[in-house]
Amino acid sequence: MRPAPTRTGRLAPLVIACFAALVLAPSIARAQDVERFNLAAFGAYGVERFQSLGADTVGLSSNNSPDGGLLIDFRVIDLPMGKAGPKPSLHLTGGITSTSRILGPPLEGMEVGVFKVLDLSGGVLLDLPLEVLLKGNSGVSLRLGWDGGDMLTRTTDANFLTRSKFRMDFVRTGGAMGGSLIGFGKGVDETFGYDAARKRADVHASLQGSILRGAPIVPPSPPVKPGAKPPPPKPALPGPRLMWIFLDVIADTDGGPGADGMRARAGIGFDVSAFTTAAFVSRH
Repeated sequence: MRPAPTRTGRLAPLVIACFAALVLAPSIARAQDVERFNLAAFGAYGVERFQSLGADTVGLSSNNSPDGGLLIDFRVIDLPMGKAGPKPSLHLTGGITSTSRILGPPLEGMEVGVFKVLDLSGGVLLDLPLEVLLKGNSGVSLRLGWDGGDMLTRTTDANFLTRSKFRMDFVRTGGAMGGSLIGFGKGVDETFGYDAARKRADVHASLQGSILRGAPIVPPSPPVKPGAKPPPPKPALPGPRLMWIFLDVIADTDGGPGADGMRARAGIGFDVSAFTTAAFVSRH
């Protein structure tokens, strides 16, 4: 097994700052009396293909493993755009994922290997519902932003690999397939090795299907003047998504002779925040 490079993660301060902000998110959300904080958990099983001469030489071109983790989303602020419907919003995101990965050589002279990893991620994104730009209810959002993190790959101190990419995703925002997306990323990913970490591009697709929802939400009726005929009741809105299944696929390349990769995973997700809210409401 190759020795571990000893260096601190260059994005660690930024990731820590994102998590510090996310820790404060629940109290901020309560103060504004809005649902701005979301915590989700997931479990999955994944397969990957690592395409490089070094991986083929040592027989480590493929790997499969279970993985799981937590994902956090905090809607920081809504932007005053559009007269009605969903508003554009600025989000802080974060996550912790545990899995195993094929990793390229971090330094010259080292080999490809399979290692357990703990991925600490953080990001900033602008969520722009297409209803703001197009007439009608499109049910799709354009998300622009940055996603990155540091991946702890072994047990030695100060041992991180860095990811940092700008992203553009189109995300389904409602219905049974809410959360499904297709997106593109461009940036740095050191998990592919020191010689193929720069100028990487990826295509990411996620297919999600809701399997459990909370109780339907009944919109409040407007006040009625004495003697006036009450308006017809508004139709109930779908309840919050509590549980879903998903299939994620991502293909990543440096566009040259360096290592390329493809990963896929299928699993189940749980909205911890929505479950907690549903349990609290059912008791009162």
